[in-house]
Amino acid sequence: MKTIDESLLAKPAKVLSDPIRIKILHLLKNGRDETCLAPICNEVPTALCPTDLQFKLDQITSSKLSYHLRLLKEEKFITEQREGKRIYYCLQPERVKEVMELLSDLL
Repeated sequence: MKTIDESLLAKPAKVLSDPIRIKILHLLKNGRDETCLAPICNEVPTALCPTDLQFKLDQITSSKLSYHLRLLKEEKFITEQREGKRIYYCLQPERVKEVMELLSDLL
């Protein structure tokens, strides 16, 4: 029987337990579309800025969005890319896969 280090799974699972954070990950997975208002990030053209995320999340407050982005960033589900004064966010699919593998070890 395979043993699992619960500490590797507890915090990421908690971060993924919120529907807003799941929606943020889904939006970042899909990337930019025609509704995005911010300029395209030169380094990562699919990245989204908080303004676009806020618009897509039915006008969530900026403080609430910042809170959710911080938690996702702390668990390395997303990364931040800065260009001038703008901040863009990108999904880190490798991290999502890693957590999914840890979860599958429970089965």
